[in-house]
Amino acid sequence: MILWGGNILTMDPQKSGARAVAIKNGRFQKAGSDEEIKSLAGRNTKMIALRGRTLIPGFIDSHQHLSLYGMDLLQIDCSPGRCPTIDHIKQAVVREVKRRAPGEWIRGIGYDDTKTRDRKVLTRRDLDETTPDRPVFIRHVSGHWAVVNSKALEIGGVREDAPDPIGGAYGRDPSGRLNGILYEQAQFSYVLEGTTGHPPIMPAFSLKDRLRGLRLACDHYLASGITSVQDALVSAQTLETYQEAFKSGDCKVRVYMLIAIEYLPHLRALNFRTGFGNEWLRIGGIKILADGAIAGRTAYLSEPYVGSDNKGILAVGSEGVLHEQIRQGHEAGFQVCVHANGDRVIEMTLSGFEKALKGFPRKNHRHRLEHCTVVTPGILDRIRRLKLLVTPFGSYIYHHGEKMIPYYGAKRVEMMFAHRSFLDYGIGVSGSSDHPCGPYEPLMAIQSCVTRKSSAGEVLGARQRITVEEALQLYTMSSAYASFEEDLKGSISPGKVADLVVLSEDPRRVDPDEIKDIPVDMTIVGGEVRYQKV
Repeated sequence: MILWGGNILTMDPQKSGARAVAIKNGRFQKAGSDEEIKSLAGRNTKMIALRGRTLIPGFIDSHQHLSLYGMDLLQIDCSPGRCPTIDHIKQAVVREVKRRAPGEWIRGIGYDDTKTRDRKVLTRRDLDETTPDRPVFIRHVSGHWAVVNSKALEIGGVREDAPDPIGGAYGRDPSGRLNGILYEQAQFSYVLEGTTGHPPIMPAFSLKDRLRGLRLACDHYLASGITSVQDALVSAQTLETYQEAFKSGDCKVRVYMLIAIEYLPHLRALNFRTGFGNEWLRIGGIKILADGAIAGRTAYLSEPYVGSDNKGILAVGSEGVLHEQIRQGHEAGFQVCVHANGDRVIEMTLSGFEKALKGFPRKNHRHRLEHCTVVTPGILDRIRRLKLLVTPFGSYIYHHGEKMIPYYGAKRVEMMFAHRSFLDYGIGVSGSSDHPCGPYEPLMAIQSCVTRKSSAGEVLGARQRITVEEALQLYTMSSAYASFEEDLKGSISPGKVADLVVLSEDPRRVDPDEIKDIPVDMTIVGGEVRYQKV
C-alpha cells in the first residue's frame, strides 16, 4: 500500500517533511517524497491519494476500558443525552423490563447527576416506583458508584444495618436508611468477579454477548482513529473475551492488558511477566485500584471536597495493603499501575514505590500512576525522582468541566490534569481517556489539553495548557512508551506496525476550539483499512 500526496506527521524527529508512505506486510517500509515512494509501487500495490489531507500514526489510548465499553453497549444508555431527567431514566427502565426475560437484571450506564435537569441524585426509591420486583443496577458515569433498587439490595444481602465494606460505602438518606447508592467496593462486588471462586452478585454477560459488544466497541474506536488501547482492568473473563475475539476477528485494535492485582498469585505461579504476548494482545501491568473517582467525588484527598467534610474513599482499604500490593507486583517483575486520583492517595502510592524500589532496585520499571489527577510541586518532584509514568485524563476538562470548581475549587483545579507541569518536570506522560468514564475521542482530548476549556467555554487551569504538537505526542509515541512498545508503534518509522489515521485537516492549523470536529476519514491497522468515512 502507498499513501501519497499528503501532509504527513511522522512523529519521528528523524523523518519530517514527508509527503508519502509505503507499507509492506503490515509494516511501514519508508516515508519520503511522492516521487521516491511511488517508485516503490508494484503490480499489486494499492495506491491511496491523500489529496493534501493529514496522515498521522494511529492514536493510542494509554488508559481506558474497551472490554467494559463492549458490555456497556448492551445496556440502557442513561447518559444525559438520552435520559435528560430522572423520569426519562425511569421510563427507559420500564421499556427495558418489557424486553427482558422474567427475573433478568435491568442494567444501565452513563448516569450523570450533574448533567441531569433535575439536579438531584437518583435513588432506590425512584427505581422502586417503576420496577419493585426486578433487580435494577444503574452505573454512574464515573464508574465508581451505582444506584440499585431494593430488589438488587436484597439479592446482594445488603440489609439496613449492613456495615460499610472495606474500601467502599453504602449511601444513606438523611434518616440513615439505605438510598441505593453503592460506592467503590460496595459497587464492585456486584460487577467484578474475584479469584476466590465467588462470582459477582450480578450475573455476567454470556461470551457470545461480550463478543458482540466488543465488535461494536472496536468499530466506534476505529472511527475515531484509535488503533491501540491499554485496557486498564482485565479479569479472567476479560482475557477469555479477548482471546476469542482475536481468534474470530472481532477485535480489530491492538490491546495491552493491565490485569487486576487479585490475579497476581496466578500470574506468578505461571511465571508470566509484563510483555508476554504479541503485537496484538499482550500482558501488560498489574492494576491496583487505590481510590475513587474525580467525576464521582470519591477520589481520596488531603483536603475535603468544597462545602463538605468528605475527603473521598481509600478503595484499597489501607496504606499498608497498598504498599504490600505494590511490593508484590514489583518483585514479581511486573509493571505496577496504581489508580490514584487524589493527592492523599498519590502520596501514599509514592511512599509504596519508594519502599519497593529501595528493597528491590530495578531499572526501566516504568511503573505508572493511573490518572494522577490532584498534584502538588512536592508530588511532582517525587514522581520525577522515582522515574514513574503518569496517565492523566485527556478530555475531563472539556467533558466534566462543570464539576471541577464546585467540587475542587479554583486553586486545586490549577494543579489537576497537570499536563504542562508533567512535561516541564520531565515526567513521562501519555494520553488517556478512561473511557467509558470520559469520552474516547482522541481529538476531543487533544482539544481539551490545548485549550483547557469546558464544553460550556469556561477556561479551567489555564496554566496547564500544552501545544497541539505536545498533545499529539501524548497520544502516539508517549502512549507507546507507556506500554514498552515504542519500538513497535507510535510513529511512522520503517519496521513499525502500519497503524495510521487520515484526518481531513491538520490539528496544528485549525482553530484550537475546532480540533474535536476534524473528520477522521480513514483508519488503517496493520496495513489494512479498518474504517473509512462514507
